[in-house]
Amino acid sequence: MKSDRLIEEIKASIDIVDFISDYVHLKKAGQNYKGLCPFHPDKVPSFMVSPSKQIFHCFGCGSGGDVISFLMKHDNLSFNEAKRYIANKAGIALTESPRSTYGSEKREKLLSVQSEAAVFFRENLKSSDRAREYLEKRGIDGTSADLFWIGYAPNEKTALLRYLGGKGYKDALVKDAGLAVTDQHGYRDAFRDRIMFPISNMKGDVIGFGGRVMNDSLPKYLNSPETDIFKKGEILFAVHLAKDAIRKKGYALVVEGYLDTILCHHYGFQNTVSSLGTALTAGQMQKLKVLAGKIILVFDGDEAGKAAAQRSLPLLRACDIRARILLLPQGEDPDSYLRKNGGRAFQKMLSGTMSMIEFLMEVSGKDRIDKVQESLVIIAAGNDRIIADEMIRELADRSGISESVLRSELGRMKKKEKLNKNKEAVPVRAVKHAEEYLLLSALISFPEKFKEVMLRLNIEDMRELPVRSLFEKVKILGAGFTIDRLMHEASEEERSIMRELMLEPGFDLAYVDRNIQDCLFRLAQRRLIERRNLLVAQEPHDVALYNSILKEKRKLIREKKQ
Repeated sequence: MKSDRLIEEIKASIDIVDFISDYVHLKKAGQNYKGLCPFHPDKVPSFMVSPSKQIFHCFGCGSGGDVISFLMKHDNLSFNEAKRYIANKAGIALTESPRSTYGSEKREKLLSVQSEAAVFFRENLKSSDRAREYLEKRGIDGTSADLFWIGYAPNEKTALLRYLGGKGYKDALVKDAGLAVTDQHGYRDAFRDRIMFPISNMKGDVIGFGGRVMNDSLPKYLNSPETDIFKKGEILFAVHLAKDAIRKKGYALVVEGYLDTILCHHYGFQNTVSSLGTALTAGQMQKLKVLAGKIILVFDGDEAGKAAAQRSLPLLRACDIRARILLLPQGEDPDSYLRKNGGRAFQKMLSGTMSMIEFLMEVSGKDRIDKVQESLVIIAAGNDRIIADEMIRELADRSGISESVLRSELGRMKKKEKLNKNKEAVPVRAVKHAEEYLLLSALISFPEKFKEVMLRLNIEDMRELPVRSLFEKVKILGAGFTIDRLMHEASEEERSIMRELMLEPGFDLAYVDRNIQDCLFRLAQRRLIERRNLLVAQEPHDVALYNSILKEKRKLIREKKQ
């Protein structure tokens, strides 16, 4: 019980809205706050946070819980790790055993082995003239190499494995960290004869690596595989170094490669990050949006660069990010352009970026109508009305089509999208047997109604299995029923339903008593109808039974009118 009280004290000391706002861009929505879910690709904000109940829930993917649950899922932490982090943030001292203090032992070991590998690669760079000469040729000096902890993986089969083995790490753990692979001959290093770029999370912990060859062999780049601590779609290269500059400047510069990022930082553009050789993801955009609501995407000016820019537009709009596009001269990337022309010329290029609408209307090779239609599709993908209004105005100017026509067409597209979405997702309170969910909702919002509900409720009447299961748990808890205890006893599916009802009760809370009466009446009425239907099927001539059911129905109606 002491531990439970400590956890409640930790949670009570942190405002969940303020905490999650560091990770998700939230907007006020009635009594709650809404944003794009960081746990699944979310086009329309379905992630809700309640300041009064101190919980979050996504109506899209079902993720939810308290502030500790959020940090566990977002940063892939164990319960004890998340608890320790939040307690430290709240200034609460924890007195725990060493085992519980370090939380997930495997995760700690994975972070430790990555850190040791970074040291190994760094030391090998110092002893490799060839690797240092390559970096110098690419314009990377010692200061940049130190800042980014650039290293070198020697061209040996088991050099890293031997080093880490000497530090006490088993080969299986090194493989789990993505630093070794196995074949018919056993374990061997995953990276050989490559320049190594450590990849860190927002806090600066090394969680993976990117390795680049120094010749024309393929693959040119090789990234760590996904592990328990490394998710490619959730991290950006150099974000731990760039986050303060992004906040200060108000925008992030997003380039395509490791060397591009490093050269940008070297020339004074410390707000630069890059994806890990893959297309941008919603998770990466959410991390940037927390830091700043604007980004500039830099692409090569060739056809491949233009195509990559165009593919990114729907995601940028869906995440409601103000974005501009910079296409460099053909054949150039930030790395080559900066080394040839310097930072001042690059800064001048940044002053000539294109809006998304300008890019679609001026760069695309399609005809005017197709360009307009594609622009409207992009505008419709977002939820921020202010950004949409700005884009519509610009589209009208560039296309010569009146705003009224464009807005009418956009409205039609939005209406069609909404209809399709409504067909796919039905809210809990609109499903079959809605009265069962509404009665549960009343009990969750007003636990003091426990006796009133349970005395009149026949749980056997419940048809929705998760609702029935929750009411059975409430009955077992009896006088000790509380929302926290019910949450503890519930399954994940049941907890998800509870969170949804806590955030969207489905009825006016001022009329809770009327809601309870209506739900109980509908349940009793449904029971009578089912009995009547059964009688028609089995005893069609039993007049006495018919009269009995009719008498119950009249009594039920009288009670409802009272």
